[in-house]
Amino acid sequence: MLPRVVEQATRCGREFVTRRVAAGDPGFAELLASRGGWSAWDRVEEWQTAHRAAFTTALTAPAAPRPAR
Repeated sequence: MLPRVVEQATRCGREFVTRRVAAGDPGFAELLASRGGWSAWDRVEEWQTAHRAAFTTALTAPAAPRPAR
């Protein structure tokens, strides 16, 4: 299911950033802080989980017909 793939990609991204911050990379630490820190990342993950059904529906719904040109 595509939303779970998006959730997995988000987790992988978080793991990557965690490693970079732990390694002392100032660019990653500054970017993380400027975007709200780990609590902001937590909110994104919580939103993805809470809205999985709606996300699935939106991603799998038939496309609306395109207007004629």
